[in-house]
Amino acid sequence: MMRTETLTSALGVAVASILLLACSRVVTQERAMPTPATLTKHCQEIVGAPRIERVTDDVWVARGYDLANTILIRTPAGNVVVDAGMTPARAARARADLLSYSPGPTRALIYTHSHIDHVGGASEWVEPNTEIWATAAFEEHFVKQYGLFMAAEARRGARQMGREVPDAVLPCSALGRRVDIEGAARSGVRMPNREFTGAQSLNFGGVKIELVEAHGETDDQLFVWLPDRGVLLAGDNYYHAFPNLYTIRGTRPRPVDAWIASLDAMRRRAPEHLVPSHTGPIRGRAAVLEALTDYRDAIAWVRDELVRAANAGEPLDDAVTRIGLPPHLAHKPYLQELYGQVDWSARAIYGNELGWFDGDPTRLYPLPRREAARREVALMGGDQVVLQRAVAAREAGEARWSVHLLAALRDGHRDGDAVGRAAIEDELATSLEAVAAGVHNTNGRAYLLQSARELRDGPPPPIKPELDDALLAGIPVVRFLSIMATRLLPERALDVHEAVAFRFSDTDERYTMTVRRGVAELIAGAPLPGTPAPVATVITDTLTWKRLAMKIETAAAAITAGRLKIEGSKTGFVGFIRRFDRSEPGES
Repeated sequence: MMRTETLTSALGVAVASILLLACSRVVTQERAMPTPATLTKHCQEIVGAPRIERVTDDVWVARGYDLANTILIRTPAGNVVVDAGMTPARAARARADLLSYSPGPTRALIYTHSHIDHVGGASEWVEPNTEIWATAAFEEHFVKQYGLFMAAEARRGARQMGREVPDAVLPCSALGRRVDIEGAARSGVRMPNREFTGAQSLNFGGVKIELVEAHGETDDQLFVWLPDRGVLLAGDNYYHAFPNLYTIRGTRPRPVDAWIASLDAMRRRAPEHLVPSHTGPIRGRAAVLEALTDYRDAIAWVRDELVRAANAGEPLDDAVTRIGLPPHLAHKPYLQELYGQVDWSARAIYGNELGWFDGDPTRLYPLPRREAARREVALMGGDQVVLQRAVAAREAGEARWSVHLLAALRDGHRDGDAVGRAAIEDELATSLEAVAAGVHNTNGRAYLLQSARELRDGPPPPIKPELDDALLAGIPVVRFLSIMATRLLPERALDVHEAVAFRFSDTDERYTMTVRRGVAELIAGAPLPGTPAPVATVITDTLTWKRLAMKIETAAAAITAGRLKIEGSKTGFVGFIRRFDRSEPGES
């Protein structure tokens, strides 16, 4: 026992000594922030106009057609396509141009991951016998985009892409052509009919293709390796910009350690050609290995610096401001902060590992933001004084300080007069535009400029996704029921305890939705003890219910067609349904 305690004590002293050394060391770090010239050159040369680029005699990549590339591998058995673009319209043009180099059927379509910019154009490629390959995690990751936080992610995603921002001030996304958000609503996604975990070897007409699960930007990511050609298709785990370790549109934590491991797995294969799903190919084994090594080292550097800072007790805000990259990485063209940012990444890594609380006791029980803002504005001399100082700060070139002051005014006025709030928001919009003028990260610039437009003109109407039956059929019906549960209007249900049963004839699935004093509970299979007898039972097939949920079809039409039946109290069922919000996500 004594020996164990001694070892533990010694280990603690060693760790403490390491932490003290970490506190005292000085390492040069830099943030080589993009300039207007950097962004202009990137949009012209790295993104560029739509074109087909030959990688080898049998591999071509379509660049500049959409946000993501589409890659074609020619085989004697037909074409193998990797990623399909975001919209059917843009995919059709890329397909026509690629087929001019390699006419033939689509033998297989491979999704590197489930982001819509890689799968939305699939309907243009998929034929009756096309194999559609993805990792086994694809479905869960994909349907999340139409899941519980769909409205929040769609709203923030439209800002990140600059939905209404003119091309003159945002000529490209750092990853590719700017998104056609309206076009993307008309999705051509086709769900995978082949899946794997770990690795999968394919052979089409003698052409060997290896699929390797490679978590990183997503948990369903893969890369494609052509061993006989030395070609590696990297998906989104590498592109010509600092990686987006956190996306401001909002998403689950991105697995930084797994991302590094995936890059190492690519390095191990020593490819001759690296073809990412965004931006352009890299040619030559030495150049590829240098880029992949630098990329993983940049991610590891930010992670390790954040870990050292947290363990040394450095305040999170100070660490996020301080952390950059070492000089030998900071100036690499493929690590410029045009898409991801070092500070966003450091903050996300902290949150992923340690959660929202940064250890500062003053943040545990703060004044509500609105109350604090009102008091701070009063201390600074009142609304008019602060407004004047905010405008003066902007005119003096201190746009970020101006935004800080105006945000305090805005928060203090959220419950105040509309006229005063409108004037504050107009000035805030101008200051956000002033900040954006000095930001050349395309995600950050787009978000600032789109937010400024919304402050002046109000938010644009939400875009309703148009999901066809082929896509709906691939999404489990439980996803739609789960979303329904979150859309309960609690003010209509605080004194209610009732249930409705669902029976789906095509899958023999059974669910019970119970509303219990403001909470909706969804249970698969037999109801739990204490569940009241259902006021009604809904009998239908899964596709019909999905079409009803998406407002593609009306209940009256489904009943007339014999695809929807309500057993029990129809009045009770109508009353139950009216306790749920049926507006489109994003509508008020």
